[in-house]
Amino acid sequence: MKVIVLGSGIAAGFPAWNDGSIPALRARAGDATLPRRRGAAIAVTADGERYSLIEAPLHLADSLTRDPRFAPAEGSRNVPLDTLVLTCAELDACAGALAFARGLSFRIASPHDLRDALVDHDAGFRSLCPSWSGHAFDRPFLLDREGLLEARLFPLPGKVPDALRELAPKSGRARAGVRITDLRTGARLVFAPRIARYDSATLAELRAADLRIVDGTHLTEDEGQLLHPGAEGASELGHLPIDGREGSLVWLSGMVGRSTYIHLAASNPANETSSKDWTRIHEAGVQIAYDGLELEL
Repeated sequence: MKVIVLGSGIAAGFPAWNDGSIPALRARAGDATLPRRRGAAIAVTADGERYSLIEAPLHLADSLTRDPRFAPAEGSRNVPLDTLVLTCAELDACAGALAFARGLSFRIASPHDLRDALVDHDAGFRSLCPSWSGHAFDRPFLLDREGLLEARLFPLPGKVPDALRELAPKSGRARAGVRITDLRTGARLVFAPRIARYDSATLAELRAADLRIVDGTHLTEDEGQLLHPGAEGASELGHLPIDGREGSLVWLSGMVGRSTYIHLAASNPANETSSKDWTRIHEAGVQIAYDGLELEL
């Protein structure tokens, strides 16, 4: 199985179009130590010819046009894609799927709660219904046409998405991780870019993975407030920080297999590849993803 990181930042990307922070301005000016990041999304493939996508940030379609591996066959609209998996009902993390409403040649999969919450309350997402299947947690489904990659969704703790708080207050379980297993080798990938806390169920999923690509949104609880006074803390936004006695780095650095952080916010000092934080995280055995990173397992 091969994994391609299409985007490694929060859904708005880095620098975001309306971000005037010092790190964002440095990135806009071309500072090589602050690489640009598109919204978190990955592509997985069993054969290097057909791909499935996980997550659909707003610019997903544009990302696909920039990579010849995802181009349709000459004279057609048939793209080499099998399944798009949506793991979060936050609009900026799934609205990229709307670009595929016409001429969709691949399937969409998500938890039942996520599909129902969006379809019931947003007319745009109803246009995707013919190709969109809801799945129960911990029930297997195949990602690819050849039946080589098996996916299972598992619930993650987290708050109800802002856009659904009043409309669908019970949609809190519309946040998930996805476990992908190569049925030929047994290799297991876990993708979970939003984790509010490492409870026992989440830890079990992460520990069983050969490669885990997980939430690295914030380095510390209050880092956002240093750039934008009054901003919510990491836990209020539904993310476990990297640092701290109960931070994610403590857990990940002791796990067998490989760990990679994704979904980095603009406020995260580890965005800067020349920083002590970036070096310290790598020295602890955890990689920080970047756009275009390719991984095999």
